[in-house]
Amino acid sequence: MTEKEKKQIKFIAKPRDSAGKSVSRALRRAKLVPGILYGAGEKTRLIAIDRKSAEKNLRHTAAHNIMADLVIEESNSQSSFKTIVKEVQTNPITGEILHLDFYHIGKNQPVKLSIPVKLTGESAGVKEGGILEHELREIEIEGLPDVIPESIEINITSLKINDSVYVKDVKFPEGVRSLVDSEHVVVTILAPKAEEVPVPEETAAAAEEVQQPKVITQEIAEERRKEKEAKKETEKGS
Repeated sequence: MTEKEKKQIKFIAKPRDSAGKSVSRALRRAKLVPGILYGAGEKTRLIAIDRKSAEKNLRHTAAHNIMADLVIEESNSQSSFKTIVKEVQTNPITGEILHLDFYHIGKNQPVKLSIPVKLTGESAGVKEGGILEHELREIEIEGLPDVIPESIEINITSLKINDSVYVKDVKFPEGVRSLVDSEHVVVTILAPKAEEVPVPEETAAAAEEVQQPKVITQEIAEERRKEKEAKKETEKGS
């Protein structure tokens, strides 16, 4: 999704007077999604969102918290709000959207969001057999709504084995700052695991015999003592 498309995300809603399970079920039957608007300078409002606009917007975004225009249509007027979709409740089996929470953003109010990290390119180290470890898949950032990107892209083409990208290496848009420790690893290329060479059974058994000393029991010790005494008697007789 381009920056232009991101700014066009819009949810259409209508006010609703009451809450409760029966009301929510009735709204869903009418192809509406129950929701709520709250936040800076706004009293809490109960709303019902057009299901089509909700499904379309949420289907094409990768972010957990997205910025969007919320348009509430009333009988003789409509109001538009800059918001963050703070929570999306869905049916775990069918995926149906059950409820939406919108947070109103005040004018010139910095917001905090976790945006996804996308890796582009193919690492040179991976081509050599290295293992890619994507440690940090989201970065929490802060900035004004108009400059916050939908995602952060990192090109890993030049990364070799044992190379890493840290948060401090990531280029953020002007006016956006990271809220994550600058030394946190985002992505690293690990060395390939050494292959274990199979040991033949005979060699393994011989090695085990060398490593494991024989246990001399009291019975064996007594037998050896008797053998020594018999040998001495034989030598005396000769």
